[in-house]
Amino acid sequence: MKKITLNYKTLRNRALIGAFIGYAIYYFCRVNISMALPAMQAELGFSKIQLGLIVSGLQIAYGIGKFLNGVIADRTNPRFIMASGLLLSGLANLFFGLNTTLWILVVTWGANGWFQSMGFPAGARLLSHWYLPTEYGRIWSIFGCSHQIGAAIIYLAGGYLVLLGWQYAFIVPSVLAILGSFFLFYYLTDVPEKIGLPSIEEYSGKNAIEPVINAEKNIFKSDLVRYVLTNRAIWFVGFGNMFLYIVRYGITVWTPLFISTYKGIEVTKAGWVLAIFELVGVLGMLLAGYISDRTFNARRGPVMSIYMFFLSLCILLIWIAPFGNLLLLFTILGMCGFLVYGPLMLVSVAAATFSGKKAAATASGFTGFWGYVGATISGVGVGAAAQYYGWKGAFIFILLSGILSACFFALTWKSDPPFPSANQLNTSDVSE
Repeated sequence: MKKITLNYKTLRNRALIGAFIGYAIYYFCRVNISMALPAMQAELGFSKIQLGLIVSGLQIAYGIGKFLNGVIADRTNPRFIMASGLLLSGLANLFFGLNTTLWILVVTWGANGWFQSMGFPAGARLLSHWYLPTEYGRIWSIFGCSHQIGAAIIYLAGGYLVLLGWQYAFIVPSVLAILGSFFLFYYLTDVPEKIGLPSIEEYSGKNAIEPVINAEKNIFKSDLVRYVLTNRAIWFVGFGNMFLYIVRYGITVWTPLFISTYKGIEVTKAGWVLAIFELVGVLGMLLAGYISDRTFNARRGPVMSIYMFFLSLCILLIWIAPFGNLLLLFTILGMCGFLVYGPLMLVSVAAATFSGKKAAATASGFTGFWGYVGATISGVGVGAAAQYYGWKGAFIFILLSGILSACFFALTWKSDPPFPSANQLNTSDVSE
């Protein structure tokens, strides 16, 4: 038993640390395009709609891939899924940086979206098996900070890399991703039951009631998929996530172009603005996880809805901020980051809680699919709104999306998990 305890302490930490580092590097190869858009437009002569097509190529592939890879991840070694996706994403970034033809860029960035979609479901499977449901809020909030850290790093670096040429914003992250994939192959492991250890519930003595799920049937007819698709609360969370992603990508993808052309901020400083957005978002994510665990007894809907309501107010502040006031934009974007990333993280926590751990990757992938439907709408939709109705039309579109997201999350305000695991287990942590 002493040896099992030692293994659990070590491997629980490795699961969290490895997933954190790996997913941070994933973001090097996804949000780097935001900093490259102004330079690509200037050098290649692309319109806002054409830039939106490139962005949306990733969103479409990512949305579909996140759901399908979630189903696959629930029955596969997450170590191989996460490492392989990062390797392939690095190669796609390298190829993207070496091309200038529009259709090649759209297809390549779309392929990158599919490879990127392999990262989060693998992390969801790992964490849902190595940690208890009553730990999800805090543990997943720590894991969620990985993409903010990764995004902040690449926003800062990208603003300077594009000075060497927009291609460097893709080539440098590609090298780091390839190296990171080898680290994941070495460092990560499978879930406890697959490596001869007891389940987390058995190990902790806090057995949870899980749905009876047959994971051996045809992948598209399995109980994993059927249970998620008939869960009303997961649908509400998915729709809320769709509108949340319109807001999220409306801010992160288009802010450098918006504030450099409309607010008089240099593109290198725009990178700092977005870095603040990501880093302050860490605080919002950690606080959201803690509040939902402790104050709302593992109910995520109230926190998600409240955050999105205040985020909608902040979107108005971005629009009315005076020309050239960098400090004010820093402050407002920091507030937006705080409010975006709380519900963003809780979406997957809510999905995993409502579905049970055996379908956690599928449920997270399903809600993630709807998120990237929203991201796709944001790519082309915000670009078209800005092209035909000006930036005012684009901001109205983003603002309405924030309000609708708050409404859908509010529909789960009083929803409890369908299984007693999150509410009836003792809220104390597993001993470290």
